[in-house]
Amino acid sequence: MNPPTYLLSLLLILLLPLVGVAQVTVTDRPALPAAEGDSLAFGYAGMVGGKTGGVLIAAGGANFSRGMPWAGGSKVYSDDIYLLRDGQWTPAEERLPTPLAYGASVATPEGILVLGGETGSETSDRAFLLSYDAAAGAVRQRAFPALPEPLAYAAAVMEDDSVYVVGGMNAGGSVRSFYRIPVHGKGNWERLPDLPGPGRALHAAGVQESPTGRKLYVVGGRRQRAGEKSLPLTDYLTYDFHTGRWSSAGEMRIDGRPMVRMGGSLQPLGSMHLLLYGGSDEVIFDELERLALEASATMDTTEADSLHRRSTELLTTHPGFSRDVLALNTVTGRWFVYDTLEAGLPVTTLAVDGGDGALTLVSGEVSPGVRTAAVRELRPSEAARPFGWVNYGVLAGYLLLSVLIGVYFSRKQHSTADYFTGGGRIPWWASGLSVFGTLLSAITFMAIPAKSFTTDWSFFMLNITAILITPVIAFLFIPFFNRLHIRTAYEYLETRFNYAARAFGSLSFILFQLGRIGIVLLLPSLAISIVTGMPVEASILIMGVLCIMYTTFGGIEAVVWTDVLQVVVLLGGSILAVVWILLHTESSWSEMLALAQEHDKFNVVDLDFDFTRSTFWVVFFGGLASAMVTQGTDQTIVQRYLTSSSVRDSQRTLYTNALLTLPATVIFFGLGTLLFVFYSERPQALSPALSNNDSIFPWYIVRELPVGVSGLLIAGIFSAAMSSISSSLNSVSTAFCNDFYRHFRPGVADLRLLRIARYATVATGVAGVLLALWMANASIQSLWDEFYRFLGLFTGGLGGLFLLGMLTTRANAPGALLGLAASAVVIYYVSVFTAISFLLYAFIGVVTCFVFGYGFSLLFTRSRG
Repeated sequence: MNPPTYLLSLLLILLLPLVGVAQVTVTDRPALPAAEGDSLAFGYAGMVGGKTGGVLIAAGGANFSRGMPWAGGSKVYSDDIYLLRDGQWTPAEERLPTPLAYGASVATPEGILVLGGETGSETSDRAFLLSYDAAAGAVRQRAFPALPEPLAYAAAVMEDDSVYVVGGMNAGGSVRSFYRIPVHGKGNWERLPDLPGPGRALHAAGVQESPTGRKLYVVGGRRQRAGEKSLPLTDYLTYDFHTGRWSSAGEMRIDGRPMVRMGGSLQPLGSMHLLLYGGSDEVIFDELERLALEASATMDTTEADSLHRRSTELLTTHPGFSRDVLALNTVTGRWFVYDTLEAGLPVTTLAVDGGDGALTLVSGEVSPGVRTAAVRELRPSEAARPFGWVNYGVLAGYLLLSVLIGVYFSRKQHSTADYFTGGGRIPWWASGLSVFGTLLSAITFMAIPAKSFTTDWSFFMLNITAILITPVIAFLFIPFFNRLHIRTAYEYLETRFNYAARAFGSLSFILFQLGRIGIVLLLPSLAISIVTGMPVEASILIMGVLCIMYTTFGGIEAVVWTDVLQVVVLLGGSILAVVWILLHTESSWSEMLALAQEHDKFNVVDLDFDFTRSTFWVVFFGGLASAMVTQGTDQTIVQRYLTSSSVRDSQRTLYTNALLTLPATVIFFGLGTLLFVFYSERPQALSPALSNNDSIFPWYIVRELPVGVSGLLIAGIFSAAMSSISSSLNSVSTAFCNDFYRHFRPGVADLRLLRIARYATVATGVAGVLLALWMANASIQSLWDEFYRFLGLFTGGLGGLFLLGMLTTRANAPGALLGLAASAVVIYYVSVFTAISFLLYAFIGVVTCFVFGYGFSLLFTRSRG
């Protein structure tokens, strides 16, 4: 390669992130074949079908194969069924029950449910299931309960186990009807509240997440009545599946201009976007309708002929329908043009969502009266963009520094006292920063901004309860631990009750930490995969292996000092991100506040006595219990207290965490609100392909912050995860060695126990990595939710057990263990059979264990007396 060519190639690599990339990739698939008796494949409008049994079914539809309507041709309805299998279309031997077009169709686990439509002579109310028998190579049809009324040009979606049919048109015009029917088992159509506003046909519908849960979105369309001019609709509606209520969500407006889209295709994408492909606007359609109405109303033959000629001219020179792909962010409520394709998109097409992000458009109408047999696959671009060699260099350097810290402290690990508690060499302020860093983690750094972006500040009190519980931990728990000179928190349970209580407490902690390691490993891996394209599995392995290395050799000292470094980077980076957003947002401070308040972003206290949502009572009591369990009984935190030689220094460690928690909480929740404002102003800057809400802040970091700084913050996310994982690894090995190994091998030599501790660290790390790899293929909307679910299910009763021992003198071992068992049963029942918020699991566990444990203890006391 000569020097000029080399330099040009290098320049192209460096500029790659700046080069525009098509947002939607269009791939041609095999076109529909010609119908029997036709020499050309005309294609159809209004086909029904979808994917089922490993094939794509496309059936019915209508065309003008015998001449255009303005030339005297009539619309021909089809009953043909086509199958796309092995990359080729083949006509099925079976046919539809009747020629049919413009029906609604939706994929269900049992097949394609076809609803209503036009037969050429009437509007149908028929419903039936199409499925594919692979063994026989045949299409099966099964009758389904008929619609409550004839409907064509309706939309249908499936949510949970029910199919919803919305709007449509019959002989009288467009309707506001809304129906539901369960797909599994017996059931009939149920009429739900009508759509607000006018009747609606030729609209599009889809289901997507919103700030308040999953909703049905109904977009565009028109109101149509016989003999009247149609009313194109620019608004969109939402139906809340939880409350059962409709809302008018606003207009489809881009750059201040209302948008009309009729007959387009809607695709839910990612975790918060809807893409609207094509559709007819009102400009030419409105003129054609006006000409048709005037021609039918006039008695002057010459004028009527002139109107017909003008109409024919418009039809024959029609440029085709919209080429735009519009996008709606369901959190910010902002529409934007996602992409503009080279060719127009068909309307009344059969749109089949492949489930992998691609949408297949089968046939359809490309201009009035003109069909196409083309089949195209539209695939939105992935969210990932090139990360850049500078950012990768910063990331690698930061991770290497973490490993070097472990190597440095490995020279000081000569005993289990060094490995578990740092040999008294760790200052209280470093332990305090380590507590804060362990609780901060990647979960806080990514999930809290995502929560406040998508919802509000209702989870703010979770972190405030961590501050409120500080005096209880400082003056109740810490004196107990220091006075007993214990190595794990669970030694206290044996001293107060018996070894069974200690073993259960330690085992619960170990199981919870395994789940926590999996979650904390997966979070940054998802982020780095989405923003750079690096495989999730590769990120998990890199972090897992490096973390196991420096924790195994460096012990608690390596853990604490990497925590200190992580806190400095993450807090500094968060403050920088806040400043950067403020500098690059067009709105003034007052306008930003007004926008956030308009969308209820500052909602902190919801005083409703509803225990199924994150109301104040749920967050406050659940947060208090979770904070008490975490800071008072979790070995990862208790171990920091034990690195100090006095109660006073242990309390200082705790106060350091409390002092940092409030400003950090404001920063992270504020970041989410600022990101909401930023992406409300620039909706096109947030990729619709983002599949996980927790990736929002990393996306901003990589796409908006300067090169190098973004690499450092992504490295900080990795470091946050690794420091939390290292805390878990060291604490699990401490618990295993002291609560189990030494109990059964009381005379073990200290150096041998040190080797066992390192083996336990490696084994725990490997188990956590394997769990994370498994979770990488699971569908988890918010890992923040999963973290608190784990916390409540595994450790709620444990907090009650500690309180029983510390606050009562009458509690005994049999009663306490029975109370713990009863608590586990209650938590399981609540989690499986009720809708109570997972945030209350820890509170329920603490209270039920305490109450049942105390009651059973009284029974055992009386029986002995």
